[in-house]
Amino acid sequence: MTNYTAINYLLYLLSKRDYSEQDLRRKLVQKEYSQEEIEQAIERAQANNWQSDERYCAGFIRYRSQQGIGPRRLKQELKLKGIKDWLINQELENAEIDWFILAEQVFEKKRPQVWDIKAKQKMWRFMLSRGFYNDHFSHLMDIDYNDTEYE
Repeated sequence: MTNYTAINYLLYLLSKRDYSEQDLRRKLVQKEYSQEEIEQAIERAQANNWQSDERYCAGFIRYRSQQGIGPRRLKQELKLKGIKDWLINQELENAEIDWFILAEQVFEKKRPQVWDIKAKQKMWRFMLSRGFYNDHFSHLMDIDYNDTEYE
């Protein structure tokens, strides 16, 4: 692959999966292409709709939310990939994901058998680390899971 031009290498990468513009730039810089070649390759890819941050963002949100990741963490991960805030917010709104239902599914999958104060604290930290806002799961903390009807 050493004889590839920047556009050929970019197409090779995009044939495997979608990338954000920042990720593509980083990969092209690693291959030591000139800044001019990188700019031309990315402009051409975007002009031909081979690379789209909108498409990448939507796919990333869809994929990671299926893994039980909440909106707060998705925003953080997408920012690290160079996606603009307005685009992240737009795609999160367009995603048609009910974050309350997703939070409940993640919560139920991880909820321990013994429900005491220590378990509540652990679950609270877990849900926050998964990227859910307090509003998405706080109502689940108030239920007495030690009651026989939840077993």
